[in-house]
Amino acid sequence: MRRDDMLAFLFSLGITALMIWGLVYFIQEWWARLPKGVALIICILLSVMVIGYPIYAMARWSDRYLARLRENQKKAN
Repeated sequence: MRRDDMLAFLFSLGITALMIWGLVYFIQEWWARLPKGVALIICILLSVMVIGYPIYAMARWSDRYLARLRENQKKAN
């Protein structure tokens, strides 16, 4: 794993941790204050982001990795 890959991994891990914290904070602090329909929609959106962002980050990393592999194969041939 290259250095820029490690930085991207740490960045996506940090964003995921912040989104999880935000979801927990939202449920603990704002769930009872908002109307149930609004709270449920916001909770679902936050949950989708918490689940989807790491998957998106892994897909971006995979695309960069495959591009590097193809570039190295072209240089070798």
